[in-house]
Amino acid sequence: MLSPVLNKLYIYNCPKIVLLDEHHHHPLISLEINRCENLESIRSIQGLTYLESLEIILCPNLLGIPDLHSQCHSLSRLQINHCDKITFLPSGFDHLAVVNSLSLGDFSDKLHSFLSLHGIEKMKNHLHSLELNGLYHWESIPEEIKHLNVLNSLQICRFGMKELPLWLTNMSSIRDIGFYCCDELDTEAVLRGAPKQVDVISINGGEVFIRKSDG
Repeated sequence: MLSPVLNKLYIYNCPKIVLLDEHHHHPLISLEINRCENLESIRSIQGLTYLESLEIILCPNLLGIPDLHSQCHSLSRLQINHCDKITFLPSGFDHLAVVNSLSLGDFSDKLHSFLSLHGIEKMKNHLHSLELNGLYHWESIPEEIKHLNVLNSLQICRFGMKELPLWLTNMSSIRDIGFYCCDELDTEAVLRGAPKQVDVISINGGEVFIRKSDG
């Protein structure tokens, strides 16, 4: 049972934790789980109906993320990074309509491509920042991204694609786009395929500034 006055919880480098389970109602608004190397299961966070920020990072033995339906009206920030055994997104992901910052990947290297982002179109009027961490044998980014009408920042890391998809060029809301450790991409391919309205393009740590035209 969590303290009823606690609103932020940070669990860092706790190798003895194997299971987390919080199904009792609690007004926690921020939960971060980081570097818990033996954590295998987060059974439930259904009691955390006020949760606004959830970050799960560097938990290499975690097999899955719990149902997020209870957080669909409160969660505005979701980060799931470097969890090497995850092969599916949590149930309820397609109902997170108010998320404005999303960071996902990398996941299991047994996957042939990035996990499907089916349902992300429901975030289209709120999601402003998206970061995807991939693997070098993944040759494309999810096409569902094209539905995000107000996306301002898109950061792509460690994908094996050689060209940018045509639909990305038409995403006029993007102002900041970055590609990191995408070894098959060169500067010309990025400049050719990036949206024309961007202010800043970052390529493997270097920045290319794009000035908006007056027209």
